[in-house]
Amino acid sequence: MKRLTYSLLIVILFFGCDQKNKFSNKNPDNLSIDLTLKSSPKISFGYLHESRRISSFNEKLPKYYQSQLELLSIKDKDSVIIATLNTDYNQFYYQMYKKGFINKDQFLGKGIDSLVEVNKPNQIQLLASIKFQGETQTLIIDDNNNGDFSDDKVVTFDKDFRIDANDSLKIESLPILNFEYWNYKDSQIDTFKRKVIVYPSLNYFTFSSTENEVLKKSRLVLHLMDYWSGSLETENQKYDVAIQGLKNSYLKILIKPDSLNFSPKSYVFNNNFSYQIKDSIELDNKIYVIDSITNDVSKLILIHIPSKKNIYGFRTGQKVESVILNDLSGNKINLSEIIKNKSFTILDFWGTWCKPCIEEIPNLKKFYKTYSKDINLVSIAFDKDVEKVKNYTASNAMDWQHFFADRLNRSNKGGIMNNLHIEEFPTLILLDANQKIIYRGSGSESLDEIKEILKMK
Repeated sequence: MKRLTYSLLIVILFFGCDQKNKFSNKNPDNLSIDLTLKSSPKISFGYLHESRRISSFNEKLPKYYQSQLELLSIKDKDSVIIATLNTDYNQFYYQMYKKGFINKDQFLGKGIDSLVEVNKPNQIQLLASIKFQGETQTLIIDDNNNGDFSDDKVVTFDKDFRIDANDSLKIESLPILNFEYWNYKDSQIDTFKRKVIVYPSLNYFTFSSTENEVLKKSRLVLHLMDYWSGSLETENQKYDVAIQGLKNSYLKILIKPDSLNFSPKSYVFNNNFSYQIKDSIELDNKIYVIDSITNDVSKLILIHIPSKKNIYGFRTGQKVESVILNDLSGNKINLSEIIKNKSFTILDFWGTWCKPCIEEIPNLKKFYKTYSKDINLVSIAFDKDVEKVKNYTASNAMDWQHFFADRLNRSNKGGIMNNLHIEEFPTLILLDANQKIIYRGSGSESLDEIKEILKMK
């Protein structure tokens, strides 16, 4: 715990120290980072980038589904369910149109350019055979893509495993499978070979509601077990780069000092180092744009841009943009006016509806009593009723600054909730007097982490 806390301070240097890069390009200030696939250690990137759902076409394309059962080498076809993962949506529906499983109007309705699709190879599908028998569910993945499940490994689950799918020991012990697919980008086809696990999950959050029992029984999750890794070395510091995703047009990029550890479980913590293509980042008092990743995900390119502007953002090391806050009486106060009064400011995002937030209030009260001379504590309630917040803070003797963010109107793009990408409650953000984020965390451990940082300061 302490290694994680102490080393968080190094993040600040990441965005502001005097460094010289060692890369040689046409522009010596540009950075080129080599990337390779790596299987360990585990890093949490968030479900949208490290997982994909798999299910049956029994409901959406029943004729196609029946053709799968007829063509595949399967015994006892009547008791087997086939689930399919398509890695290229457009190419799949182009093939469905060519083979007569959807008509011309259905195909045109999907807005797919057939002139692009005709130049692509047939996509590689990942097929799964699912069978329920007695108290068990068996799963076979055709990871060699030969349409024959007899030469693939059988994995057995309790029939109710899929309801919660939260047995981490069972999931972590699943066999690692080979997953081959290609991506099309900028008129180029690149083939990837990845390591994955697959397991049943009835209630995975991206599945939509259905009454179709075959479809429900077919639901699986594919989880990536590798990621692209690279490093950036400057005169004073090394940095780790980790990139995740299936589509090279939609990848999550993490960049951190190597003195820190990526979290294996908390994507919220790792989001302190999260970027996407065309985001800006400050290194060596210079501003770079994360310009591109090569189609084959072998290089990450950062381009230096001549700018003296501050980068405002929500990540550790960036500055918080000054915004207008509404206090519980409706008065408007600029955040910068609050921050400049003391050496540090804690932004506490909470709500009266949030049980973990309520449980944390006694600890916040003790903390504020100890540190109030040197620290601003600013609680921002993301709530529906300002009067309810006002009554709650008064009756619970929460004797610090309070503000209100309307939970019924989060469309305010310039508001603090959107500017700081607040998605978890409670979230605590520690700022210095220059509005720079020193720490960002969510959950009950965040306040302890902040205490350790303040002890060093």
